[in-house]
Amino acid sequence: MFTRRQMAALLVPLVVPARAVWAADHTVTDCRGRTVTTGPARRIVCIGGTITETLYGLGAADRIVAVDITSNWPREALQDKKSVGYMRALSSEGVLAMNPDLILVMNDAGPPAALEQLMASRVPLVFVDATHSPDAILARTRFLADLVGKQAAGEQMCAQIRQNLETLATWRSTHTASRSVLFIMRMTGGRAMAAGTGTAADAVIRLAGGTNAGAGMQGYKIVDRESLVALSPDLILTMQQDAGTVRAALLADADFRLTPAGRTGAIVAMEGERLLGFGPRTPEAALELAHQIAGLDTPR
Repeated sequence: MFTRRQMAALLVPLVVPARAVWAADHTVTDCRGRTVTTGPARRIVCIGGTITETLYGLGAADRIVAVDITSNWPREALQDKKSVGYMRALSSEGVLAMNPDLILVMNDAGPPAALEQLMASRVPLVFVDATHSPDAILARTRFLADLVGKQAAGEQMCAQIRQNLETLATWRSTHTASRSVLFIMRMTGGRAMAAGTGTAADAVIRLAGGTNAGAGMQGYKIVDRESLVALSPDLILTMQQDAGTVRAALLADADFRLTPAGRTGAIVAMEGERLLGFGPRTPEAALELAHQIAGLDTPR
């Protein structure tokens, strides 16, 4: 932890010769409508796996000094870079201790108090849009490419993303049957935390051509056994890191085994950031999920 005097020093604007620091000045408007001058951006802290994955894809990995724990792709991001913890439980002191010259943070990060402290510091902070849509993936890629001066690489990434979205659209055009999918984030006290509308899980289920069984809820909600059974999902979707716990809990429930997903054992686990991050890999994840949905019509 910083002392009060050390924290105050970080919050005071740095006075140095303009040419030395602002030789690479670049002014952007972030997703909150804030105008930010980013400077050279040679020591970037990435808060959000989507940001980290995109900068690696753009060839800007050498400018990243720290990441948050959702930055698990590529693998070397967590192995080679320092960590600032979880993106929704940030410490402003921990982030500033990395001595960044730019902080890139997904708009749904937190807590608000830590973000307020970071915005008050001398370090430029840019909020990156966290919308869950194909158009947002492309817009984020271009925005980040422009921030780090990698516009040509950004257009190449966007071309690949568009190609993957077109492949998904072609698949869906010939596989039009929709099935009910319920995303379970984790089990809490034997009950499922499931995804409703307004979530990345809802968006990716719809992108894959499925119907969200939890669409009657808003956000992530804990559902009891009776409610879970009443949702009658054809397929359970969860993240790889929690798959064992979720599968064991559900299949141990005699009532759940009477649902369509329970009768067939249709529980699919996918890597969380790839599935829910709405970054460059999400179109491929949606296609994989679309294949899983279509496979429900194949006898097991």
